[in-house]
Amino acid sequence: MVTIERARLMLAILFTMIGLIVAHLFAPPVRAQGIIIDPWPIEPPLVLEPPPSPIAIELHQVDAVVDGPVAEVRVTQLFRNPTRNVVEGVYIFPLPEEAAVSDFQMTVDGQVLEGKLLDKDEARRIYESIVRSRRDPALLEYVGRNLFQTSVFPIPAGASRKLELRYTQVVGQQDGLYEFTYPLRTQQYSQTPVKQLAISVELRNQPGLRTLYSPHFDISIERKGDMGALIGYEAANAQPEHDFSLFFGVDKQAIGLNLLSYKPAGEDGFFLLLASPSIEVAQEAIVARDLVLVVDVSGSMQGQKMEQARKAARFVVDNLHEGDRFNLIAFSTGVRLWQNELQAANAQSRREARAWIDKLEAGGSTDINRALLEGLAQLEPADKSARPAYLLFLTDGLPTMGEVETPRIIANAQRNRPDRTVRLFTFGVGYDVNTDLLDLLSRDFGGRSSYVHPQQAIDEKLSQFYAGISTPVLVDIALQWGGATVDEVYPFPLPDLFAGDQLVVAGRYRRGGPVAVTLRGTANDEKMTFQYAGQQLATSGGEPFVARLWATRKIGALLEQIRRSGPVQELVDAVVELSLTYGVVTPYTSYLVVEPEFAAPQDIGASATPFSLRERAEEEVHASASAAAEAPASGEAAVAASEARSDLANAVNLQEHQGVRYVAGKTFVRQSVVTTKAGQQYGLWVDTRYEEAMRVETVRFGSPRYFTLARDPRMAAWLAISPELVVVVGEGRAIRITIPE
Repeated sequence: MVTIERARLMLAILFTMIGLIVAHLFAPPVRAQGIIIDPWPIEPPLVLEPPPSPIAIELHQVDAVVDGPVAEVRVTQLFRNPTRNVVEGVYIFPLPEEAAVSDFQMTVDGQVLEGKLLDKDEARRIYESIVRSRRDPALLEYVGRNLFQTSVFPIPAGASRKLELRYTQVVGQQDGLYEFTYPLRTQQYSQTPVKQLAISVELRNQPGLRTLYSPHFDISIERKGDMGALIGYEAANAQPEHDFSLFFGVDKQAIGLNLLSYKPAGEDGFFLLLASPSIEVAQEAIVARDLVLVVDVSGSMQGQKMEQARKAARFVVDNLHEGDRFNLIAFSTGVRLWQNELQAANAQSRREARAWIDKLEAGGSTDINRALLEGLAQLEPADKSARPAYLLFLTDGLPTMGEVETPRIIANAQRNRPDRTVRLFTFGVGYDVNTDLLDLLSRDFGGRSSYVHPQQAIDEKLSQFYAGISTPVLVDIALQWGGATVDEVYPFPLPDLFAGDQLVVAGRYRRGGPVAVTLRGTANDEKMTFQYAGQQLATSGGEPFVARLWATRKIGALLEQIRRSGPVQELVDAVVELSLTYGVVTPYTSYLVVEPEFAAPQDIGASATPFSLRERAEEEVHASASAAAEAPASGEAAVAASEARSDLANAVNLQEHQGVRYVAGKTFVRQSVVTTKAGQQYGLWVDTRYEEAMRVETVRFGSPRYFTLARDPRMAAWLAISPELVVVVGEGRAIRITIPE
């Protein structure tokens, strides 16, 4: 017979054991793909506060070879257990969306593991079970995808395990554009970033490979002829907020063209046009051009800067093509020309130009106005040639001789504009330069301004830029749209197209459907026309990132206009609306990334009350615009501001910012951090369209209503952001997701 005391003791021991087991059951997963679940969640789940995850990811390496339409992917992950306890887990890997995946093989430290593929229905049950038990909604974004699962493998205390996963997939194609994807996204509030992330994608046997584009990752590209390329991306302590996506297109024409588009319900659509020439350009296809390099040799250029400037000038001369014409100008108090007129690029002229460059010495003042007019005069055509003309203008100082007023220098340049298309590229060396002057000159002449910071080498910066424009293949470009009405196109005017480069154009359209795009331009005095029939603009849905890239470019253009004309209310309102709608962070919109106030553990609800951003946004943008319009044109801050505006106006990849998320066409801002009574913290993310006057439906995280909402793919993507969320779902209506207290 068991005594009461003994029974109480047994029950105490039993409850203690259950507590220990449950605490282990609900340790959160490492938020990276693949994921270790330690161990598998049970049904029905218990509502518990999870301790910090014990697993660290030392390495996440992806090596993919895309041969024709088939991709073979090898994933290497190194998991480390820094604790003093053995950790066991189940490994799951959400598959790329809509991908035909096969031939899964997995090894852990060389040992082959058995695994199985689960279809979408089985995967959904597992995803939802993990989300419910761990209060981690990240996997909701993968609801609707198949899942690979393998058996438990232990990681001893203080040890590491190297996992290798191989699989094959067919790369999908739509409207002539292939997309290779890899599930990579991790929550930005994850406490376990990947120590080393490396992605390599090799494209093979892609005849006519033209377009190469990744919207969220600043990839490196090494082209291997017209049939292949090597694409890479690396990062340390990474917490990617998006899956890795690589678009690539093939085309038999000399210039390939592809469209990506997005059409929200009830709105005009957004498009992204990508035009890429062949990397293998025949000598006769290279556009001959006229080029003048103007170099500042004033006294402030003495020493290392002068040597770097000479080296940069030699690089330009050495990389001229046969058929090019060129001249060199040095300026300080006065102006010195290498020759009185343009010279044909050949062995002798290059040799003489290098000898002249080697004798350049620094001294004197800075007459920018006269040097600029001399350079433009050199490009006045003596014949009726339509060849393009490029003026590269390098200076390290403010104008101190001759005309020194910015408006008059710009007006003089406009009055003396040659009777042909001239692209003017300015290079400001150091911080003692007039950014307004250099930016306006380059913009008015269809070029771009660049800045060389004190710690950067002039020759490296100029050489890298020149290499990108050394081989023009089409100039004076224009686009025509058959079957579609487009507007608000950025950039304007369109830049020239160079070998190895890519024309990226963003704009809006009225109605979706089939469209015939015509690309026109000039090459060696010959009018060129390229036809692209059968292109498609989305009638609904599509790629939401296209809208955000368009908004980024438009904001950049608006900020440049504000710098010129001041904080006109119409411009300020446009910046506010775009930044709130698309989550574009700018120097004027810091309200989007204000550090949240941390809620007290005992006060979950009251300290996490969502608020509308619009009023404070309007005040801050107007104040920032006023300050920017009145800020000095020179100095370190002026250079930084100029570069920020330029980066926005010419954006190719989307930049992510902690505290701001753009997901499935909506922007969310983290307004506070919710701290539960157990000390667990969650970010409260609020739809920027939220207003305090809206009707709000409160839904508990993990409730039946919650998972009913998650059945909608767009809603699932929004819910995946955080367990604490406010999302606007209609006019005057919002849903508030909140964790149980």
